[in-house]
Amino acid sequence: MSFVHSVVTALPPYRYATSEITEKAGAWLRESSQERALFERLASSTKIEHRNFALPIDDLLALSGPAVRAAIFKEMGGALLKQVLSQAILEANLSPQEVGVLISTSCSVPTIPAIDASLVTGLGMRETVLRLPVFQYGCAGGAIGISLGRHLCATSGVTLLASVELCSLVYQGADLQGGNIVGSAIFGDGAACVVISPDRGSLRIIESESHLIPNTSDLMGYDIFDDGTHLRLDREIPQALLSAAPRAIERFLRNAGLSSGDVRWWLFHPGGAKILSSLEETLSVSREQTRWSWDSLRDHGNMSSASIIFALKGFLNDKEYSPGDKMVMLGVGPGLTLQLNLFECC
Repeated sequence: MSFVHSVVTALPPYRYATSEITEKAGAWLRESSQERALFERLASSTKIEHRNFALPIDDLLALSGPAVRAAIFKEMGGALLKQVLSQAILEANLSPQEVGVLISTSCSVPTIPAIDASLVTGLGMRETVLRLPVFQYGCAGGAIGISLGRHLCATSGVTLLASVELCSLVYQGADLQGGNIVGSAIFGDGAACVVISPDRGSLRIIESESHLIPNTSDLMGYDIFDDGTHLRLDREIPQALLSAAPRAIERFLRNAGLSSGDVRWWLFHPGGAKILSSLEETLSVSREQTRWSWDSLRDHGNMSSASIIFALKGFLNDKEYSPGDKMVMLGVGPGLTLQLNLFECC
């Protein structure tokens, strides 16, 4: 068996209210009235109150090519990763030598080697630890990582799943396409770590399943140009998710001998207010059953693969669950990929 033992999170130092970000965006888009109006409309409807960034906004607005972004990610992302890994090991009362697997997920900047490589020996982990960096699952990486951790923990012992997302480094100032405008209005930066244990924890991981929605691979991802990666977010994403997610969830639960009525708590990827509210309506679940996703979105924006882990931490911290309660986590990422994880509260 595999259990979620504990979760830690961390944020970079520069925190802004949505009103401050909108003001800065006005300067960025001062020559493009249509795009400025789009940004302001999005910012007022996202339900996001604050976001954290790795750099001050003025520095983000001045970002140049891939080399600068990679250097920033290596330095600041590495520091955040060290922070959450150290704290996770301490809070779980582990020796670093007990860690058998280190899964690291990020879709911010594709550094090779991944930023975890220089930390393994520095944190005192054994040199034979199984490392698994994950990049191309995007926003689904946190939920996918828990699924991978469930399987690897059973054979290799204590597993750490760490996410470091500096989504602000993907910002492209000269790109006025809709995807970049939307991304600039919703994405934030953050890091998190989940300790997955073979024998103890607050949540038992019962089952996991990935679901690839046919004919949707072009809706979300990165376009790679000479100046780096450019965010692609199609307006058809919400409809594609809503047309596929209910059936996928129903089949997933049926295979586990359950129905949606047997699930008391739900954690949806905090990707946006429209998607969250539509999933609630489609699945006939209340805001009280999903509120940790809303809390994460409100307080931090969409932090890609880290977002679902922030929501998970909120759920565990509040301790509103009872032993035996079932909880479903839904991750969403490029592909389009749905990642479903089923938990039982302990």
